[in-house]
Amino acid sequence: MIFKRNAALLIIILTMSILSTGCNIFSGPPESEESVKQKVVAHLVSKGYKENEFNIEVKYNKSGEGKFGGPYAINVVFNDELNAIYGYKYNYKSENKDITQNGVAPMEGKDDKNFKHAE
Repeated sequence: MIFKRNAALLIIILTMSILSTGCNIFSGPPESEESVKQKVVAHLVSKGYKENEFNIEVKYNKSGEGKFGGPYAINVVFNDELNAIYGYKYNYKSENKDITQNGVAPMEGKDDKNFKHAE
């Protein structure tokens, strides 16, 4: 009798764990990629750039924290420096939801380390 009760309890716990994990996997991003992109645009405009001076790509990683500190991979390429990709982080969990630059990756052909748009 005790074994059946423990087995039933174990099955219930396992089922709830699986359902909880499944819900997290199938839930969408906290904000749409387009919304995050517009926030990055606003951040760059506040730094003095014009919207036609850069291109932004935002990808949501549903498995959570990516290698750049958040679920959103934000890459910016400036039109006057096409051989470097600037990485940004969207602090969506913070109170002020700020955007910060968190790295620069030189692309092929970029020998020097003088990046024009490093913050």
